[in-house]
Amino acid sequence: MFALVEELYQSKMTRAEFCEQKGLSRNCFYYWQKKYRQQAMAEQPGFVPVQTGKGIFVRNGVSQSIVLSYPNGVSVQLPAGTPLPVISSLLRLA
Repeated sequence: MFALVEELYQSKMTRAEFCEQKGLSRNCFYYWQKKYRQQAMAEQPGFVPVQTGKGIFVRNGVSQSIVLSYPNGVSVQLPAGTPLPVISSLLRLA
């Protein structure tokens, strides 16, 4: 069924049109589409490794900043060299 969900995403049809063409009940298709999305979300990593240290955030003599972007759209910009425990506590807020 996941192959059909991917086929819909590649088509230009609405879900209703797709289900009608394939002879599927909409409820059945919606169920498998939900399962497909849940699996895709489970496979995505929740965090990206953060490395800190001398020189990591300095490029061409210009200090770089750290930006944390939360799923709700809020972004927090931290100065280079922010201690790792501070970054860790901000990540736990997500």
